[in-house]
Amino acid sequence: MRYAFLSLTAVLLILSLTSPSFAIDCTSENYDVSIIDTYSDLDTCDITLHSAEQISGLKLDVHMEHEGSILDRKTFTIDSIAPGSDVTKAFKWNTDDMGDGKYTIKSIISKDGCTVYENAYNFVNGRQTIPRITVDDLVSNSQGFSVMITPQEAVLVDVEYMLMDGSDVIYSGTEKKISVHTQPMEVSKDWNVLLENNMEYSGRIKVKLYSPSVSYIALTEDFTAQDDVFISDTYEDDIGASATIDGISQVPFTGYVRFTVSKQDDDGETVIESVTKKSPVLLNGDDETVETIWEERLTTGVYSLVIEVIGNDGDILDIEESIIESDYEPAAEQGNTTTSDNTEQSPGLMFPIILVITLIAAFMLSQKRDY
Repeated sequence: MRYAFLSLTAVLLILSLTSPSFAIDCTSENYDVSIIDTYSDLDTCDITLHSAEQISGLKLDVHMEHEGSILDRKTFTIDSIAPGSDVTKAFKWNTDDMGDGKYTIKSIISKDGCTVYENAYNFVNGRQTIPRITVDDLVSNSQGFSVMITPQEAVLVDVEYMLMDGSDVIYSGTEKKISVHTQPMEVSKDWNVLLENNMEYSGRIKVKLYSPSVSYIALTEDFTAQDDVFISDTYEDDIGASATIDGISQVPFTGYVRFTVSKQDDDGETVIESVTKKSPVLLNGDDETVETIWEERLTTGVYSLVIEVIGNDGDILDIEESIIESDYEPAAEQGNTTTSDNTEQSPGLMFPIILVITLIAAFMLSQKRDY
């Protein structure tokens, strides 16, 4: 038995020396990628990676620890990072732990099962000091975001904003050195990327304070992207009508404008004409004028006009009603009136003509008798 055991041990030793290792041959030093920024609280987290080279097929594992327990874990696939560029992942934690104390966010970047980079970020939950500002009323929509900052004292802050599609940050920027004095201040910014109609997005802001030490206040708000426009100006008369449409969404508006003119009579309101016109494509900040000409000019009377903007999904985005007062009389009726007037005057004109002819005829007849 002892001989068999020694023989087996020798075989395993030889295999370990001659066979390829079962462990993955990690070559982390060959990848110049790192985590350059992490922020987290109990609700949300964002992590920014930077790569000095073109690299693909990365995996990012993140988990939150508190008092030796893992509270939540997230895993993300990063398809590709271009040389000298950043990729940010932002997400919400799913944890009921709201206790005070120290929390640790551990992040691991790996490729093909090999750890390329590790990072740890700590934060403390629980109000330690009276905040110098409060951040309230974050509103995110298809146009952009607005947030209200209320100071307890004069302060300078940076406002970092992100537009998120799931966990991917598709647009971001920073407004630096915003001076907030004694009055609440609204900070707003429009998105500069196209959004897809009826898709879910999130707007995220981080307000950075520099003193007494660097700290952040973060908020995230979800929204559903939708096309949106409004009527900013109209014109109407007995010949036609027009409407100026302003875009207020980064979802391209590809809808229509409908003009409906009606007239009140004894039987109620009768639609005289309804015309639907295709609108040019509109984005936030764009404006275009859509116009129509009535098939027949509106004759004397008072008409009501309804202008409706129809969205991409067939919903009414805006409506405006007005009145058209016309004093137009068709040319054909004016011609008939003139002819009638001439006919009525003709008997009076014929009598002098007949009298002259009669006198001439009598004169000529008397001259003939003299001869």
